Amino acid sequence: MEGERTDWRPPLLAAAAWAGSWAGTSAQAWFVAAGAVAGAVLVVVAGWRRRLLPAAIALVLVATSGLAVARAWASATGPVAAWAAEGAVVDVQARVAGGRVSDRGPGGPVWFAEATLDRVAGRGAAWDTGATVRLSASGGLLDAWAHLAPGSKVRGVVRLSPAGAGQQASAWASVRTPPEVVAAPGPVDAAVTRVRQGLREAVAGLPEDPRALVPALVVGDTDAMTPELQDQFRATGLTHLTAVSGANLTLMLAAMLWLASRLGVTGWWRRGVVLVGVVAFVLLCRAEPSVLRAAAMGMVGLAALGLGGARRGLRFLSWAVVGLVLVDPWLCRSTGFVLSVFASAGIILWARRWASALAAWLPGWLAEAVAVPVAAQLATQPVVTAISGQVSLAGVAANLVAAPLVGPGTVFGFAAAALSVPVPALAAVAGWAAGGFAQALCWIAAFGSALPGAVLTWPEGSVGLGVLAACCVVAVVALPLVWRRPVLAVLVALAMAAALLTPVTAPGWPPPSWQVVSCDVGQGDATVIATGPGQAIVVDTGPDPGPVDRCLDQLRVSEVAWLVLTHLHADHAGGVAGVTSGRRVDRLLYSGIQEPAANWRRVDAALPGVPRTVAVPGLVVGAGDVRLAVLSVRPYDAGPAGEEAADQNDSAEQNDSSVLMRVTTGSLRIVLAGDLEEAGQSHAVATVPEWAAEVLLVPHHGSGHQLPAFLAGVGESVALVSVGRDNDYGHPAPRTVSAVEAGGARIYRTDRNGSIAVRRTGPTLEVTTQRGG
Repeated sequence: MEGERTDWRPPLLAAAAWAGSWAGTSAQAWFVAAGAVAGAVLVVVAGWRRRLLPAAIALVLVATSGLAVARAWASATGPVAAWAAEGAVVDVQARVAGGRVSDRGPGGPVWFAEATLDRVAGRGAAWDTGATVRLSASGGLLDAWAHLAPGSKVRGVVRLSPAGAGQQASAWASVRTPPEVVAAPGPVDAAVTRVRQGLREAVAGLPEDPRALVPALVVGDTDAMTPELQDQFRATGLTHLTAVSGANLTLMLAAMLWLASRLGVTGWWRRGVVLVGVVAFVLLCRAEPSVLRAAAMGMVGLAALGLGGARRGLRFLSWAVVGLVLVDPWLCRSTGFVLSVFASAGIILWARRWASALAAWLPGWLAEAVAVPVAAQLATQPVVTAISGQVSLAGVAANLVAAPLVGPGTVFGFAAAALSVPVPALAAVAGWAAGGFAQALCWIAAFGSALPGAVLTWPEGSVGLGVLAACCVVAVVALPLVWRRPVLAVLVALAMAAALLTPVTAPGWPPPSWQVVSCDVGQGDATVIATGPGQAIVVDTGPDPGPVDRCLDQLRVSEVAWLVLTHLHADHAGGVAGVTSGRRVDRLLYSGIQEPAANWRRVDAALPGVPRTVAVPGLVVGAGDVRLAVLSVRPYDAGPAGEEAADQNDSAEQNDSSVLMRVTTGSLRIVLAGDLEEAGQSHAVATVPEWAAEVLLVPHHGSGHQLPAFLAGVGESVALVSVGRDNDYGHPAPRTVSAVEAGGARIYRTDRNGSIAVRRTGPTLEVTTQRGG
């Protein structure tokens, strides 16, 4: 690299620190034992070969695993963890960090925040503790908690539940009462909150999308971004711009240094500019572990671009990894940390060389702006695909076009934040300037996500990821050769454009004559039943518009004869705009329950003028040769108004009021039960004569709340589980998987298989999956 030999010793030590932290935070004794054995082997090798490197690796491995074990043990023991295991309701006094509201909770919006407990009391005992918990609030309690100023010390009543193995928090804490503020935030927290609010005020006059994007670019505040905008950024590989990102900070610092050089700033003053930028970034984003990680990665990337090249940059990256996992061992399990490290490594190893190749025929600033995001994307693509099962074909082009806009937009956004308190009028000017760049980014995301070939579903498993990694390696080798030749670069760009204009699906997908497809929509349900050429019945929509829209595009569905909503939780109805995008929806069938109200408003707005039918037991609707029979709808009991009703995070009543239906297409029968749990399934067992079918969509994403008699009554030979990868709910539950398999059914899961198609040919059920299992 650039005529210098890469020193791989620091990366080996960083890998040892990462492995040690992973073993120590795993809560698995055999992981820790494996780390100890590996350390002992390395010590023996060091003594035998008389080499210091194996001994150093062993020392780092043992030290980081020991520290992580101690931290994990402290988190998993003590009164908080013990009470969480019992589901105790306790009084707490805690300092609350900055929280966020997610619109994708099962029963509507949910507020989440990290909190450090000062004191916890319950069951006749009280303890002073520094344990960390994950707070959540919903329903009538959401507004009171969501409007807390970050850094506030509060009292309240919470129900504790286990955080799960490998989690940093000692417990989840679901609030039961409004917060009582004991102490206001400190001066630093208060100042940061005022500046963040000033940033929002500075961009208040912008159109909706750029108004939401500027705070996301500057401080990672995505609360105002609509689900549609987030889907567009995800499909075009631009999501990293809206996160607290090391690569994004690198672009911002590079832009600041470029401006400083134009103003004649040199020497140590340039380092002062960098220091001011990093401190402002950390404070405005609130100095949480993920922010410190992004700051460290941003500094590493900047070092690679201008302060010593790949050799020194790789050394900086390695020591940053070691230092960060020592400070916070759980970072080694963070997807964001993995992506930051890989992106920074890509920038360090390739960006400077690629920028030099482009600079032969492009301005230097543009060459650098193009090289950095492409290097980051190629370095992270295998990891992103392992997580999502997709390759964003639009991502390379979108990042290329967006790259020159990110730095200026972020710098103007920071300027708006800095000026918002002392000079609001100038802050508004800077905010409008940032908004111009943000609007262009929104246009890029909207245009790119609408392209037919924007996203490619990639085969899962070691073979598929190995092929993808090989493709990335080929690209890394070939890109400098391409970028040195303008004509060849233009031809490659034209080829990419042609690919984006052509719908791309995995080979063999969709299979011919498919009858039913369970779409891969993440943590949610969306089932499609073919009723004729280009026509289908769609049952539920998943949580977001993008995935269900892509699934229907791939299945070439242009008309929805019936849109059926089993219930209105966001993971079943949140993607309704994706079903209506470019398609005609003829009729809506739903339970008649219009709660959660916010979700119903979204459905109502997406289906203007569409006739609505309320599902009642015995109702049969159809399209083509397909018949959908409503078997059961358990009466909905909203319960008493007030605190208890407001705090039902899992909304069990609404789950158990899901529409239970059986769809018959040809000689194939499918049972769909929404999120029915024990109460709803018991009602069905008591009121429905029979509900046998060849295919079952396992209720509630395979949760542990299943009635054995209900599962046995289906007698399915194929069971589908629509579930998100690494979801927070533990779906599907192992006991549910065991119960379904014990009945003789084959299980297929969307988190592992992607979308799943079933058809019947004679006595045989043929199952085709979009990805490997």
